[in-house]
Amino acid sequence: MSRTTIDFGIDLGTTNSSIGVIRGTEVDIILNNESQPITPSAVMVDKGGRIIVGRSAKEGLMKDHENAFCEFKLQMGENTEYVFRRSGRRSKPEDLSAEVLKSLKADVRLKLKEDIEAAVITVPAAFELPQCEATRQAAQQAGLHTTILIQEPVAAALAYGFQTESEKVYWLVYDLGGGTFDAAVMQVRDDEIRVVHHDGDNHLGGKLIDWAIVEDLLVPALLKEHRLPDFQRGNPKWEGAFHALKCYAENAKIRVSRDEKAYIDIPFICHEYPKPFEFELKRDDVERLARPIIIRSINLCKKVLAEKRLGFADIEKVLLVGGPTLMPYLRNLLSDTNDGLGIPLSYTNDPLTVVTHGASIYAGTKRLESATPIKAAKGQYVVDLEYKPSGPDTEPFVWGRVRGYDGEIPDGLTIEFINTDCRQQWRSGRIGISPDGTFRTNVLAEKGRRNVFSIELFDARGTKLNCQPDNFAYTVAIEIVDPPLPHNVGVALVNNDMNWVLEKGTPLPVRRKTDLKSAFEVRKGVKEHIIKIPLMEGQKARANRNKYIGTLEIYGDQITRDVPAGSDVEVTIHIDQSRQMVAKAYIPILDEEYELKFNKNGYSDKRNQEEIAKELEIQKKRLETVREKARGISDGDARRILQQIDEERMIQDVEKSLAASRTDRDASVKCEKRLLDLMSAIDEVEDAIEWPSLVSNAEREIEEERKIVNNNDFGVKPDEKRLFTDLEREVRTVMDTRDADHLALKVRELERLGITILFRQPGWWVGCLDHLENRRSTMSNQDLAGNYIAQGRRAINTGDLESLKAAVRQLWGLLPPGDKDREIFSTVGK
Repeated sequence: MSRTTIDFGIDLGTTNSSIGVIRGTEVDIILNNESQPITPSAVMVDKGGRIIVGRSAKEGLMKDHENAFCEFKLQMGENTEYVFRRSGRRSKPEDLSAEVLKSLKADVRLKLKEDIEAAVITVPAAFELPQCEATRQAAQQAGLHTTILIQEPVAAALAYGFQTESEKVYWLVYDLGGGTFDAAVMQVRDDEIRVVHHDGDNHLGGKLIDWAIVEDLLVPALLKEHRLPDFQRGNPKWEGAFHALKCYAENAKIRVSRDEKAYIDIPFICHEYPKPFEFELKRDDVERLARPIIIRSINLCKKVLAEKRLGFADIEKVLLVGGPTLMPYLRNLLSDTNDGLGIPLSYTNDPLTVVTHGASIYAGTKRLESATPIKAAKGQYVVDLEYKPSGPDTEPFVWGRVRGYDGEIPDGLTIEFINTDCRQQWRSGRIGISPDGTFRTNVLAEKGRRNVFSIELFDARGTKLNCQPDNFAYTVAIEIVDPPLPHNVGVALVNNDMNWVLEKGTPLPVRRKTDLKSAFEVRKGVKEHIIKIPLMEGQKARANRNKYIGTLEIYGDQITRDVPAGSDVEVTIHIDQSRQMVAKAYIPILDEEYELKFNKNGYSDKRNQEEIAKELEIQKKRLETVREKARGISDGDARRILQQIDEERMIQDVEKSLAASRTDRDASVKCEKRLLDLMSAIDEVEDAIEWPSLVSNAEREIEEERKIVNNNDFGVKPDEKRLFTDLEREVRTVMDTRDADHLALKVRELERLGITILFRQPGWWVGCLDHLENRRSTMSNQDLAGNYIAQGRRAINTGDLESLKAAVRQLWGLLPPGDKDREIFSTVGK
């Protein structure tokens, strides 16, 4: 029987990867050529120039680190390159991931004699859009031409709940992998599994424990025995030694999950210093080093629950996913009612392969579409079916159309479906086919098995005809509801505000449009003139605290006419179920549409080591300032966030990652990420301290905008009055949540409403010109400012309102960045 569904699921992991296939209601994990269910995500080029993937490549890291690499998954979507020293071969992270996928495909070819071209691949829920796009590129390189991405916690929940009888319960997926962490609240209800809420960290995983063992235990012990000048992780001279130490640390960490201690016996440290080294690793020491990392994951779980107003008692069980969850200490800490979650743990599925199980189950629900439609041969008929391969319904609906060789449909055709897998064979009876070849019916399926329905086609005399396909399959099972968007996606504005177009939790697929205004004039043929629309992904109200995706750029030499400041720009963002994004901008004045190209250079403002070090010192001073302020107030939120900064060792994380970033690509990205975490946490403390004044400002803004909306001379539209009422209600609701970023966002929406109304008043623009003329001395180009002021005066004299607006907008653009008056214009530009 040829496959009608994708069936193959892949967990492309940071540390290990695996592939499975669904057979009926069970999943088989395909063993690799070493008869193991998981393959290390490591790639090596040997002396003969051959590419080696798996255990041998990972072992090669300890002996030949210049020609072997691992943990490249975390660099997906970044402008990173790996160079194999011996051969000179250069590979991007997606190139190396493609080699891992090729290896998994080869295992399938060896075990099942099947060359697959389609698979479901899992990604961390916290993966950003560029990382998802890089994963798709890796799959294409590996020959997987049809790829569907599914979030890892969703796959894990599906593995646990595929044939569940649970109803109306919440589960919490705790997914701690080698390099990433995801926490997801899942609801099982009405034969559906849906993601209620999610959070995660792409730089929180078991490898942090490995590095902590190396830096806090092995290195100090090593330096006691040997004189090794400048022996530190960031020194390129000792890069090989640190690769070896980490590999030994990882193996020993796994052993102390079973035993109280593990011996590390290294024959020689590295080629630069070929001396032996021995160390006794104790479970207590590993638990001490693991605690801050586990606490970080628990804090994310608590945040996820709190944001959906769920308590620990609302969760039936915690589903454990990922190798590190095998640690007894981690399980004990999670179960603890004081420091942990105090929720029953479930680990009936193997944490190492549960994600692969879920991906394979999901693959069994996705039809395998042929690239070219089947053509009917002479004397044959093709049955085009429309149906869901899996679902909770025991009497699923099937619709179809019959096609003949010559396009003709003889009168009197009938079709019948037979389920031979039922305990008692079931037949649909012969169903008449319409003159246009269509038919529709329901079939009967049983739970607990894969139901294969034979298809039989008959002519008017009852003679059985040759038809393709001659069967299809259906499984009664719980259904995954449309996956949610894990991060907000929107446009960064010049005043560092965010205009979120799509909000976290929005069901996928989704398409949404937002209307913007161009900030400055762009003249035809002037290459230096540019419209920039930067897209960001994250949760923070401040644009520079979020992840940069890419920029839609329109240059003056690309346009057919001038685009005045304040011109309409319509931005549309579409994201499908696999989180493939298409972003376009339509400029009505040009009647042209432009498409976003993904960021290929990491962060738009990616800083070097010196800049990060300077920024860290600034944040340290900020932290001390807010600590001092927090001592004088009774706000519990401020104290809680400060405690979290200390428990998670944020400062130390940035310092260690910064030191290691010279030789460790992941440490460089993690350093930026943890620095942003630290900055955002300090933002939250500041907001908590300033909360009373934020509330007071919000109340003041409500009254100011109420006066504008109720002014009969301003021609306020009915929908603007309704919007004001809605925004006032939303502001007061946010006040109850104590979410400072959200409150600031809603207050700015109120400001935009008021200023939008004022923008229609000619007198307001005259007043702005007067005000900006008085501020000419602060502008970046006073001669140019003089020209625009003159243009504005002429426009007032001639009654040309649009010319006046254009002059005022250009003057705003000449004000210093961060200036309050300039921010007002940026706010309206939303």
